[in-house]
Amino acid sequence: MAASEGYSPTKEMVNAMVQSSERLEGAASLLAMLEDKAGDEQITASELSAVRCIVETCAADLDAAWARA
Repeated sequence: MAASEGYSPTKEMVNAMVQSSERLEGAASLLAMLEDKAGDEQITASELSAVRCIVETCAADLDAAWARA
């Protein structure tokens, strides 16, 4: 799709990509914190769930944006 001449992604697609990128950076930061914590303390299910929710939300937003493209 992106290789087509004159193709331009929709505003919704661009927004979904930018927002997902920002959220995934946050998830990566949380994972780094959890890696540090794992050396000394136990990681809780709710901490892992927070990262999973971020990733699932990004995937759903990107899927929805591509589906409407």
